[in-house]
Amino acid sequence: MGKHYKQLQPKDRLKIYELLFTGQAIAAIAKLIGYHKSTLYRELQRNSSKIGYRPDYASQSYVIRRQYNPSKLDRNPELKDFVIEKLTMGWSPELIAGRLKQQSGRCIISHETIYRYIYSPAGMKLKLYQKLLKKRKFRYPRIKRRRQTIANARKKSIKERDFRVNARKTLGHWEGDLILFKHTKTNLFTLRERKSRLMVAIKNKSRHSQSTANTLIGYMKNHFKKRLRSLTLDNDTAFAQHENIEDEMKTKIYFCEPYKSYQKGGIENANRLLRTQLPLQTNIDRFEQTEIDKIVKNFNDRPMKCLHYRTPNEVFYESFK
Repeated sequence: MGKHYKQLQPKDRLKIYELLFTGQAIAAIAKLIGYHKSTLYRELQRNSSKIGYRPDYASQSYVIRRQYNPSKLDRNPELKDFVIEKLTMGWSPELIAGRLKQQSGRCIISHETIYRYIYSPAGMKLKLYQKLLKKRKFRYPRIKRRRQTIANARKKSIKERDFRVNARKTLGHWEGDLILFKHTKTNLFTLRERKSRLMVAIKNKSRHSQSTANTLIGYMKNHFKKRLRSLTLDNDTAFAQHENIEDEMKTKIYFCEPYKSYQKGGIENANRLLRTQLPLQTNIDRFEQTEIDKIVKNFNDRPMKCLHYRTPNEVFYESFK
């Protein structure tokens, strides 16, 4: 993290003018108003006129200088077009900055610079905030979520899972969940591989446990044979046929503690991403599996910070060569 500098406000400039008029030294003024003395020296150098320092002239000079100081993206149209293109594709500013750094070997632009442009007058005019995941008009500070109260686990507990799975050391260990939609029994059985973060979404006709088990077994046998070493689920009754899945797929299934969905945070994050393309009101019955696969592929082709800005597809398939 770099240093954080406070900007002088109009009331600060008025105070500086009054103290200068009384003959106070720069260091003493800086201490009185709570700024470093170098800040005051810069202020006097930049914003003084021929008749000396005046607060109204200083504030006006500051505003004009800010208006005519274009951002890094405005100075580089090619970079600006690239950033806007990736934002339109659903990439976050952090992904864009990280991918550029990975490709060039140096920092091209920081994610904070991209965020500042998104929320600048130019970015707001283009409504770039609508291309972000949460589409907020303002940036909000991060708030830690409260964890659910502890409850006794049932079935094979996540606490029994091998430490190498917990540490994401090996491939083939997945987390699973369901995404539901309004006015239909059809849902999506979603999975995410823990190490590579590869996502899968399988169209499932109903939440009945037998249907859910058959859906998973059929799809994974055809697409990820011998690549399902373990699966972590929550305690939804849709997963009641877990023993059948274990036998058919020759795998181990673990269950989160009740009301602790954060224990499979990878698939929870994946579901939030999928909701941006398939919201609750989506008529999922009209979607073919190939269409769903295409949506998921777009996410699997996006770089991720936790993968050192490689994509889930790159990590997963290169490791299984």
